[in-house]
Amino acid sequence: MRQLILGIMTLLLLSFLLAAPEEIGAATDGDGSVKDWLTEDGDAPSQEEKPAEVESANTNIFFLLIKLVFYTIVVVGLIYLLIRFLSKRQHKLQHHSVFTPIGGTPLGNNKSVQMVKVGNSLYMIGVGDTVNLLKEIHDEEEVKNILDTAEDQKTSFSFMNNKQTGIQDMVQASLKRQRSKRTRYWDDNEGRDDK
Repeated sequence: MRQLILGIMTLLLLSFLLAAPEEIGAATDGDGSVKDWLTEDGDAPSQEEKPAEVESANTNIFFLLIKLVFYTIVVVGLIYLLIRFLSKRQHKLQHHSVFTPIGGTPLGNNKSVQMVKVGNSLYMIGVGDTVNLLKEIHDEEEVKNILDTAEDQKTSFSFMNNKQTGIQDMVQASLKRQRSKRTRYWDDNEGRDDK
């Protein structure tokens, strides 16, 4: 993970260094300091020079778009890596904790019921303005049933498992409807042409 982050940072540094000479060269052209360059009453470019500037601007737009796409991909990639890093860190911290959150249900504004596992026992906790213990569950069979149910719910709500197949089924059904409409349309038009 560290090598990946180090590689991305190196890639970013190189891309900034490659982009920087254009800007530095434009600011330091000619003799004098930056103050002289800023305060200088520049001569207006002649009519002959203007088309050359327009052509260079057109070619620079292409490179600017490429840079824009590249930097957007880099930023999205860094956000993705940050989220993965934080989720792995959170996951590791939860496994080393004495308390394991099982799940919860919101009941209203800033109020919920949470299930927490401590050792071999489950505790149902009411969370609101205060935290109250609602029920302790020590029975191993009941604890096992609740944990199995919670695990089934986590896997059934997985994004990749259910939603993807649901979307694929919807797309397939839509394609079948479109095909049947198209074949009915062609069949109707062929019948009219024959008459």
